[in-house]
Amino acid sequence: MRTEAAALILSGVLLASLTACTAAPAVCEPVIGAGSGAATVDAAGEVGETPEVTFPTPLFSERPQKAVLVPGDGVIVPTGGIVDLEVSLFDASSGELITATAYDEEQEPLRTTAGEAVEGSTTPLFAEAVQCAEVGSRIAVTGSIADVFGAGTLDPGLGIEDDAPVIAVIDVMQSYLGRATGTPQLGAQGVPAVVSSPEGVPGVTIPDEEAPDELRTHVLVSGDGDTVEESDRVVLHYTGLLWDEKTVFDSSWERGAAATFPAVSFEDDPEGVVPGLAEALVGSTVGSQLVVVIPPEDGYPEGQAPATVPAGSTMVFVVDVLGIEE
Repeated sequence: MRTEAAALILSGVLLASLTACTAAPAVCEPVIGAGSGAATVDAAGEVGETPEVTFPTPLFSERPQKAVLVPGDGVIVPTGGIVDLEVSLFDASSGELITATAYDEEQEPLRTTAGEAVEGSTTPLFAEAVQCAEVGSRIAVTGSIADVFGAGTLDPGLGIEDDAPVIAVIDVMQSYLGRATGTPQLGAQGVPAVVSSPEGVPGVTIPDEEAPDELRTHVLVSGDGDTVEESDRVVLHYTGLLWDEKTVFDSSWERGAAATFPAVSFEDDPEGVVPGLAEALVGSTVGSQLVVVIPPEDGYPEGQAPATVPAGSTMVFVVDVLGIEE
């Protein structure tokens, strides 16, 4: 059995890779089509719980294919939607379990962005398989180790070849927006200007003037989703910049993975955010984009800032509010 070693692989992917859900698009084109091989997979048990999986071995397919094992009744996952998954991955030659997520509400699921894989994608097969899937569904997908993790990414010492055939059973647990989707608002004086790329990644221009000495929050895009309440676990994309240096010190967009934080100061919850950002998040709505200017007194206490944030810095955050975890 290679379960322990491979579990480390998947947990590493999780580390490398934020409940309002996105509305279903008018037309959703799956990346991976249905296939008879995937349809031979049976996975007993409730969605969200560890499945009992059986399929004829060896099971090979020339290309990835999928089958819906249990239909969902939630929203349809669109291209670019952020999705939380529970996954069991099997060797399609032997039927042996390679690795699996925890299937435990107390532990983080596997999070990916739905859509056709691009260079550098983590778990690209899963990202492609869940496009157009319904939240609450269970699907089976065939592929290879390279389809799951990318070619040449696994430690050769594990003895798992790139072309090794696999079967994944995927439970689609939650879906969140991939970017702010509300109504654009006018800019405001005294706050940075933001222009987003077609993919939703913001470019930020900080004014050539002294930083304000008070907390400023401006809504750039007004979402029509649920309202964030204090301590809600908020799914978001963000970029943090230094006002004086005009440089980025942290960005979930650059990492390619949305983050989740409770909407509370880290002074009250060690998993929380700086006080100024917590204040800005509470009362915001899902689908919104905010620009927040945080003076030093609403930022990191003395001695607690990361090395990338000099003492006394005024910070700027651009935040897309993508969802609220249940």
